[in-house]
Amino acid sequence: MNTPLQFHPVHGEHIKLSRNNTVAKRVDSFCKGICFSNRTIQIREKVYVRLLSKSIQWTGFLRLGVTTCDPNTHRTSTALPRHACPDLTCRPGYWAKCVPENCFDGTNKLTYFYVDDNGELFLNTPTGEISLLTGIFVQEPLWALLDIYGNCISIELVDDYQKRSGSINDQLRNINITTTTSFFKDICNDLSPLTFLSVHSSSISFFLSSSNVLPNQSIVIYDNTKACDGVVFFSEPLIINSGLLIQILSIIPSNESRLRTTTTTTTTSNLLPSHIQFGLTNCNTQNLLRTNDLPLDIENINDRSEFWILQDFKLGNKTTIDRNDEFLFTFNQDGIIEYSHNNSKLKDFIHVDSNLIYYPFLIFKGDIVAIRSIGYIKNLDRYRSLQEINNKNDTTKSNQELTSINNNNIKNECDAKLSQDCTICFDHVRDTVLIPCGHICLCYLCAKELIEHGTKQCPICRSSIKLINKIYLA
Repeated sequence: MNTPLQFHPVHGEHIKLSRNNTVAKRVDSFCKGICFSNRTIQIREKVYVRLLSKSIQWTGFLRLGVTTCDPNTHRTSTALPRHACPDLTCRPGYWAKCVPENCFDGTNKLTYFYVDDNGELFLNTPTGEISLLTGIFVQEPLWALLDIYGNCISIELVDDYQKRSGSINDQLRNINITTTTSFFKDICNDLSPLTFLSVHSSSISFFLSSSNVLPNQSIVIYDNTKACDGVVFFSEPLIINSGLLIQILSIIPSNESRLRTTTTTTTTSNLLPSHIQFGLTNCNTQNLLRTNDLPLDIENINDRSEFWILQDFKLGNKTTIDRNDEFLFTFNQDGIIEYSHNNSKLKDFIHVDSNLIYYPFLIFKGDIVAIRSIGYIKNLDRYRSLQEINNKNDTTKSNQELTSINNNNIKNECDAKLSQDCTICFDHVRDTVLIPCGHICLCYLCAKELIEHGTKQCPICRSSIKLINKIYLA
């Protein structure tokens, strides 16, 4: 088994190592940040790299690659050049290339790269794996090569990425664990705490803050590296005239959802699924928990008629669920489960028997790996009133905008007509040029009358009219 990767003690002049040589930070300038792995990497061994900090004052970013040259050959840090590209890559046995900043996922800023049997280096991006380099000589030992350059300030080597829930937990350390809402601000004062049941599927865990010994059961973390879906139940039922609010905290693409592409292939974030499903059961989950009959496997849930797994969320014009998105699920007196995405208008989700009490649950299926239960609304009357006011305001605003557009159109039509009419009679179109001033402001009849019996002066500039000439627009 490979020992955890660390940075080699031989590194660039401006590099400072910490955390048992797993963190490399450039402490000065924008260059001299070349680093190596402390051991050779195997073919197809994934080197996980987390971006810890970056700047905006430089240009360029992290360079990644490999080398067949033992880092010990650079006996002192001053022996290393300023840049990996092209100072090292122009030498035999060095391969490296610049990594764009958007190759790091915005949520956890973690990526990986590896070399396959054909000597091709693949880099993981938010839209899938891309081919970064080819032509690497794989018949000799390879060391990882990183150049912490430009706006890239510090990098961490992550040794055990399979401990996904732990790494996500670390990423969420700085979140505000109090009840907050970005989109549903109007109802934040009406929310009461809502937790999840302590029993859940094996791929689910709860957030553990550094200041609290006990897990926070309002934040669930899903390990999507495991080959199973995640199932977690809310601790309270969704009864009539109530609602629950959740927030997406983290999205990390799973290996199964990634699409391998090449650098010449056009990809978009639409190719990246972010699956999560909402479910209901009319069984009392607390009773099922006491009898060990609470199903924690997606197949067991599908086999039971008293459980309903609802369709994937419809996001309107959006194609993916994003970090910090919020969903409100409500149950009205007509037996309709509705939902709102980021405070949008409530949409019908499913019609159910309003005489029953329903316990909600979530199923994690892909890229969404952390969700917060923001709170529970036990009376939706105020929210509905606010929604009606907002809808009226939106309608009024739309009508005002439409009226303004119509008025502008009428004004523009009038202005256009006035700009074409003769400035004397306003009955005929301007079709005559006055010479020598060149103004076209009269119809031919008015121009002729003006020069034969009038002032013989241009109505615009008052200059003398010597000739008039009728014009014809083709």
